[in-house]
Amino acid sequence: MLMLAFMALLLHRAGALALPNAVAAVLLASFLALIVLGLSIIGFFMLWHIGAKGGHAAFGGMVMALMVLGPVGFAAERYVRLPKIHDVSTDVVEAPQWLESPVITPSWLPRLNADDPARRALQSAAYPQVTGRRYDGAIDRVLLAVRAVARDNKWAEVDNVGVDTLVDGLEPTPEAADAAAISSGEADPARAPVPLPRPDIENQSPEPLPALAVIQYQAKTLILGIPQDILIRLVEEEETTFVDMRVATRNGDHDLGLNADLIHSFLQDLDVRLLGIAGG
Repeated sequence: MLMLAFMALLLHRAGALALPNAVAAVLLASFLALIVLGLSIIGFFMLWHIGAKGGHAAFGGMVMALMVLGPVGFAAERYVRLPKIHDVSTDVVEAPQWLESPVITPSWLPRLNADDPARRALQSAAYPQVTGRRYDGAIDRVLLAVRAVARDNKWAEVDNVGVDTLVDGLEPTPEAADAAAISSGEADPARAPVPLPRPDIENQSPEPLPALAVIQYQAKTLILGIPQDILIRLVEEEETTFVDMRVATRNGDHDLGLNADLIHSFLQDLDVRLLGIAGG
């Protein structure tokens, strides 16, 4: 039973076993663990009353059963206590829309519509702290911080809207990085500057920067490797930028609170990155 649960989680983490199949294997291991736990209790009872042999075997079986039932019991507690939702958004009225719809593979795990107002109401009641953030500063500055935190978390970017225009010239290009790394010495003819015509700035009106940026990421939880789809929306309003997030898991109808935890952790890291200038 212990090996069954461990191998199911290990194969899922390695990508060789789909999450619904891993859940089924863990549930089977939990059922076997309950039987072993019951037999262990009977063994201890007989040892106490009639001095039957097998105390070491009963103790070993109980330890292995608890190693399986402990994490499963923790997950079951969150399943009962937290709402049955798999999609969490800081904006429950107009949740950010996916740039690329997550690929959902049908399985034996049930899955309902995440945009149902009733389910959004469940989220608001269970996670009142999951709200957007308002930061003092232009959208390009906040966007750089968002991408930096995403890189620190090793999220894979899927698609974006309005990002390239905002970060153009703000992030160092590979050529600029190479030039900065060159130590002083003899001039390299291959790197000599090429004169270009002076732009006519006086007669050209600068193009306004976009006031909206959306980035979609993919990530996996650290231990179990559960896939999560992440959407971050930035909207510039006068001299501030508002950040909204949406996070969803791909399997089942219950995220066990993982999505709300990810949003809370990310926004805390973003607060630190932006020197904690978050507003309501």
